[in-house]
Amino acid sequence: GAMRASVTEEQRGRPKPFACAPCSIARLQFAPMPMIMVAVIVVNYIFYVVWTIQRGVDRAMMVVLFTIFHLLLALVMMSWLYTCATDPGVPPESWQRRMAAQAKANDYPDNTSLSTTRICRKSGLYKPERSHYCSVTKRLTLNMDHFCPWVLNTIGFYNRKFFLLFILYTICLIGFTLVSIAPQLPGIFEWARSENSTGLPPIANMILIVSVLLVDVVLLFLLCPFLWFHFQMVMKNQTTIDGDRFPQFDVGTRANLQQVFGRNVCVWLFPLYCSGPDGDGVHWPVKQPSSDLPPSHAQRTSPYAITTDSPRLLVCTPEPVSDGSVLPLAAVPAAPAVEHPPSSIALHPTPIARGQSGVAMVSILPADNPRRDGMV
Repeated sequence: GAMRASVTEEQRGRPKPFACAPCSIARLQFAPMPMIMVAVIVVNYIFYVVWTIQRGVDRAMMVVLFTIFHLLLALVMMSWLYTCATDPGVPPESWQRRMAAQAKANDYPDNTSLSTTRICRKSGLYKPERSHYCSVTKRLTLNMDHFCPWVLNTIGFYNRKFFLLFILYTICLIGFTLVSIAPQLPGIFEWARSENSTGLPPIANMILIVSVLLVDVVLLFLLCPFLWFHFQMVMKNQTTIDGDRFPQFDVGTRANLQQVFGRNVCVWLFPLYCSGPDGDGVHWPVKQPSSDLPPSHAQRTSPYAITTDSPRLLVCTPEPVSDGSVLPLAAVPAAPAVEHPPSSIALHPTPIARGQSGVAMVSILPADNPRRDGMV
């Protein structure tokens, strides 16, 4: 590929063992949200399992359907429990002490990002890259995505996998229920209209059936694009908070997925912690220009570079002007579009002689859209 990840095992860090998220009053205040989810599951269970047994469906078909249903239900509940119980991660104390010691000694290696390490204004802790303060749990969370009231927890570095699996298996469970129950609907409605079918009045049975089907269909149409949105962000190594502001962390689809689901592909779809995600949530590999790409002339001759996503750029360099003069637009010469790798383009600032003042300006214009420009 055009880009590669450049990081050593020491720089990558290792995930910590599984740890439970601490309980708090702030988390418990959202307890009614999961109760709504449990109520939806219970009503679906009555509709799909209990009523199917009461209707006397063919035993062989019932065994197959119930086995798949309960397997998916178990995956949903395990994913939910892991999402709720897993600590999303906070900056390790050892890392905090190391940052404090280096800040006290004013010793920051030039080849690391320690010199740009920030301090969280709300928690007072040193803030690793991609970490954010959760206003609900009052914690500085590693690779925070958002706080989800349905799981009573912040979605961060160590439980993001389980959150995605929870949505995935919920969609699978709802989809399987609707597909398998659809051919049986005429018989279900006819059976529900009888007086002694469920012990409820026939009108109550009809309302329950229609309500369950309506809720399931609505959830399916809401969760499918929601899952796709989050899965796309994972593939690009993005979060809901950061968006696409930090493309340097996109180190390839497989490596991005490993930072959420772990290195072992065989356990990606299992709601189990195993060895955890790839990394420690503090140190992040970034993409570097691939060494197999031939450097352009500008890259070979200039130490100044700016990253860009556009492979075709129009570069214009104005002529020097005297003090107090205004550079007219006509003084900027037209230049043909030049090809550069998508990763970078080198700039050549015009030197200013000693004792003079002036401005060196370079306009960078995508060749296919002149209205999108930038000034350096």
